[in-house]
Amino acid sequence: MKSILLFACLTGVAAASVSSGCAPAKSDDTDTGGSGSGATSNAGGESSGAGKTSTAGKSNGGENSAGGAVGTAGEPSAAGGQDSGGGTPLKSCSIGALLLGDPLYNDKPDAGAPKPAGQGLLDDPPIRNEAMAVIGSRLFIETEFELWSVDLSDPKAKLARFAGKEGNTFVNAGGACKDASFLVMRDMTATPDGKLAVVDYVGGAIIEISDPGGPDCTADWVAGTHAKTDDPGDDYPLAQGDMDGPGATALFGGDKAVTGIGGAGIHKITSDPDGNLYTWDEGTGKFRKVATDKDRTVSTIGVGATDDNVMGLAFLKGKLYATGVDGTNDFLKEIDPAKYDPKKPKANVVDVFRNRDQFAEVEGGHQAVISQVYSDGEALIISSQAGYVWRVAADGTVLATLLGTGAYLDYQDDFDPLVPHPANEWQMVSSLSNSDGGPWLALGAGRLYWAGGIGVGKYTVEFTCK
Repeated sequence: MKSILLFACLTGVAAASVSSGCAPAKSDDTDTGGSGSGATSNAGGESSGAGKTSTAGKSNGGENSAGGAVGTAGEPSAAGGQDSGGGTPLKSCSIGALLLGDPLYNDKPDAGAPKPAGQGLLDDPPIRNEAMAVIGSRLFIETEFELWSVDLSDPKAKLARFAGKEGNTFVNAGGACKDASFLVMRDMTATPDGKLAVVDYVGGAIIEISDPGGPDCTADWVAGTHAKTDDPGDDYPLAQGDMDGPGATALFGGDKAVTGIGGAGIHKITSDPDGNLYTWDEGTGKFRKVATDKDRTVSTIGVGATDDNVMGLAFLKGKLYATGVDGTNDFLKEIDPAKYDPKKPKANVVDVFRNRDQFAEVEGGHQAVISQVYSDGEALIISSQAGYVWRVAADGTVLATLLGTGAYLDYQDDFDPLVPHPANEWQMVSSLSNSDGGPWLALGAGRLYWAGGIGVGKYTVEFTCK
């Protein structure tokens, strides 16, 4: 395969537009996904879903500062909810090994559809991999329309679907996971008590999964839509409006007549150590908290800019952090819920940085296109479409480059992604066109999981870190 540096366009287009890939014309890679608010694509392919256009910047492919001895990935260790601000600090990563999927699938014959009842981790076709979370020894993956899981402690582990079904044209919760249905999920987080919470962007709902992947798995409404409802088509999201209060009556996305933005709503989600949820409502520009009380009360904790493309949320030491891009710059925002003043709703939302030169590896005035962010309890772990993952302090100081060598559309210099490599030698080949971000990250105790891919060649790499 020929070597091609990853170039892409980055816009700050409002949410109503359908996103598309921005790979350079020289590339032979094609994205086979669908489009539209409830688009269904083939196995593992990109589905543009609903949302802003968002694509990657160029990386110089320079040296990675992450060190560490080469070892083996080893067995996964237990971890709780990774977004809750706890966990094990990850100061360096040593070895990375392909965990699931197939980064070379684009060059192979079509293997049909994934097998919901269970398939081997490296079986073709790979599933579409988007937001991930770790609870104990289980890794959870959302594909926009379905939830899958795998028990990594099982030597004969298989990846299996446990909720949702691609092709369904309605959102549904309030019962067993087998009956749950999603329109277009845009993010997922694990909570400290071992649950999952997902945001259905088109369905206008936050849904909580108890005993995920287990025999008593249930899906429950939390905020926004609270009844089985058909796909609204172009008039998304459901439960549209701007209302705090009990989760059952909360509305997201704003009034189109006021905001001028159609098809915008809850887009990201994270959790704090007490289990409270936090989300970004791009239709109103509001950061919102969903409490753990019996009413799951929704409250506004800060207001940002609706033209910012927020691509990740994390909670660290009492504050919420948001990563993303604005069409020109990368940004890291800090939101202090304790300082929210309804009379000055933007005063507690501050830019930690907003620039194009925060990361030394990305030169020439290019954006890193920072996307997903996780808390390791002491600092923030941030992925980028420039092919790196960094550890960043709350004040924006880059503490370490954990992995990566730059952004590419193809493997270079006979790099073999099927065998383990040191973290600072991995070529994180990926081109993602969805506005929900990516490459995606998840943290387990001593493990960092990175997910990306080109076209239908989706894959996840497990890195051993300390």
